[in-house]
Order: sequence, then C-alpha cells, then structure tokens
Amino acid sequence: MNLSAANKKMIASYGRSVLGAAVATYAATNDWKMALNALWAAVIPVAMRFLNPGDTSFGKNVVD
Repeated sequence: MNLSAANKKMIASYGRSVLGAAVATYAATNDWKMALNALWAAVIPVAMRFLNPGDTSFGKNVVD
C-alpha cells in the first residue's frame, strides 16, 4: 500500500495526539487501564477531524 505525503502527515499527526494522551495519562496515574481509556477517548476528536469534509488539512476531501 502506497501512502501519499498528505496521508503520512495525517497519520503522524493523529498518532502523536493519541499516543500523547495515553502517555500523559499513564504518567499521571500509573494505571494501564486509565491509559487505555485515554487511547480510545483520544481517537474521538481524531475521527471527527478525519470525517469533516471542511477540514482543509486532514479532512476526508483533501487531495494530495
């Protein structure tokens, strides 16, 4: 599977957001269950941004 430059940037940005939330939660609580909850919770705004056709950076209608 070949990813475009825009897709690579999008995946990197989303990955940083999701992992950052989990790491911060684990560092604050020292609880893996809370960190896993942070992972799935952090996916919600990421999905909202991806599905937004009006998002000019990472939205669904972005053309590379």
